[in-house]
Formats: sequence, structure tokens, C-alpha cells
Amino acid sequence: MRLLITTDLLGGVWDFSVTLARALRLRHAAQVTLLALGEPSAAQRVEARNAGVSLLAEPLKLEWMQDSDADVTATRTRVQRLAREIGADLVHANQFAAACIDVDVPVVLTLHSDVLSWRRWTLGASGVPPEWSSYASLVREAIQRADTVTAVSKFLADQMSELYGCSKRIEVVYNGWPPPPSASTARQRLTLLAGRAWDAAKNIGLAAQAACGDVYLAGDTRHPDGGQAGVPEPLQPLGFLQRAELEEWLRRAAIYLSPAKYDPFGFLPLQAALHGCALLLSDIPSYREVWGDAAVFFRSGDADDLRRQWQRLLDEPSAMAMRARERALAHYTADTTADAYARLYASVPV
Repeated sequence: MRLLITTDLLGGVWDFSVTLARALRLRHAAQVTLLALGEPSAAQRVEARNAGVSLLAEPLKLEWMQDSDADVTATRTRVQRLAREIGADLVHANQFAAACIDVDVPVVLTLHSDVLSWRRWTLGASGVPPEWSSYASLVREAIQRADTVTAVSKFLADQMSELYGCSKRIEVVYNGWPPPPSASTARQRLTLLAGRAWDAAKNIGLAAQAACGDVYLAGDTRHPDGGQAGVPEPLQPLGFLQRAELEEWLRRAAIYLSPAKYDPFGFLPLQAALHGCALLLSDIPSYREVWGDAAVFFRSGDADDLRRQWQRLLDEPSAMAMRARERALAHYTADTTADAYARLYASVPV
């Protein structure tokens, strides 16, 4: 099967796309072209090459960025044209604009996150502000036009159906990650959290309020629309880490912390679990859905409860680390996700 998969370059969507593409090639002999919106870094180009996929890029803004109307139109045109040029058998869109195309092959749209659900869970906001009306219309159009729609969690599927009045069935296909051969047991008494410091949903400030012991933050502080986010003390900033650097920290840390208000799946907790970290997570619906009893949860937004749970887990992280890794290996590997998508591709009506 010849696939065109669209991606962007900000965190989870890139990780999803390149990991899925590699697993589909290895397990299902798929020929994959990745179309990236934005300018890939040298490291991302190496990742794509190592995955055995063809990477093309267009310097276009994503639909949630400021002044992106012209880029949305250009995205539709480029995806539509490229699908025909490469003779794609199926288009797998990971952005809403990329699903709004006229082609003679099936289109699968995967929902990773969304502005309105982000606003609801991060800001407590409801409704569609005037500045987001075009975006909301695009989302509805994309869901309606795609032949099949998937979401990375039931939480997100339910949110999208409710917020956008969607009657279309949204399939849940969980993310997966390639597990390392083994998890290091030589752990240091430190906590790692990772994420874009400029994203209010990551709730980095709560970690600073409740900090126990040595706490390190990995992640970019530069907003794609401009500006710089600060890192509150006593968190120790590591900046943006390449994959190998991040994995080295995950092999060292006893605990991976996510105080997020909104995270529809959570690639970073998954990577941490596979590398042998115990998970300390905000009690939000998506994390409960994905991790069940394999993580320690604290009341979302409650610094005192976070501090209590944190201290207990620091004293004995090994049992919870083992539980998290076992759950990840059972449910959330790259092979599992690739097999699920291969079955889904075969079932999409032509």
C-alpha cells in the first residue's frame, strides 16, 4: 500500500507520524510519504530517513496558528496534488485542513488535540469565540469529509463529538511507541517532566509550587508564534532535548511527572513508562483512561495533594514503575498501533 501521511513538527504529532510510518513499513510493507507542514530540523530529517520513509516539507502554518487562512488553503491544495502525484492508495491526515481534499482515494483523519477542548480543560472556557469561528468550521468540515475518523483516546473522541455536534462515529486507536529492550533499574532520586513551557495546558507552574527534590524540565520555551516562556524555580531547565538525550534522562529518572490540565493521550508518559519511570499524573480523564491503576494520580490543580503523592512515590517508586511498564507493553507499543491502522485502512470504504 502506498500511503501519504501528513504531519507537523511540534511534539506528539511528529512522534506519532514517523513512528507509525516506520512500523507500517516494517510490518505491512507500506510505502510511506510524509508531508510535513513546517520546516523539519536536521534531527527530524534523520529520523525520517532512519524510518525508511520519504519526507517532504512545506513551510505552511498550522490551522490553529495566527493568520493561517492562506496556509490552510495552500495545505488543502498541496495535499490533494501530492496524493495524485505519488499515486497514493490512501491519505492519512493528521491536521484538519489536510482532510478537506477532493481525491479518489480514502481519507483517514486522526484527531490528536483541538483548540476548543484545550480551552475547555485549560482555561475553563466554553463556546466558540469569534476569532476561532473559521477554525471550528474547518474542524466540522474535516470530520464530515473524512471517510474514517480516529482519535487517540475515548476522552478526545467524546469531546469532539460534543463540542462540534458530530454524529459520525469516531474510532479510538491508542498511540504506541517502540519499547527499549529493557528498562534500567539504576535510578536516581530525581523527577523529570517534559513539554512545551509556553503551553498553559502543561501546567508547569504547579510542579514548581509542589516541587520535591531535584526536578528537571525538558522542553522548548519558544512559542511558534513568537515570544519566550520562563521556567519557574526550583525547576531546572534542560531546554529542548533530542530524542537520544531525552531517553538518557528517562533512563535515569525515578519519576516522570505530568501536571497537565489537558493531554488527550500523552506520548511522553508512555515513553517514560517504557523506559522504567514511575508515573505521577494529574487526575484528568484521559490519563485515567490510558493508565488505570498503573500510575499514581493527584487531584488536578492541587499542589498540596501533588506534594503528598510525590513524596510517597519518591520513597518507593519501583513497584509503580514496573506496573506502568507492563501496561505500556501490553497496550501501547508501536507495533500494536500499526497493526490497528493496517486493519482500519483495509476496512475503509472506497
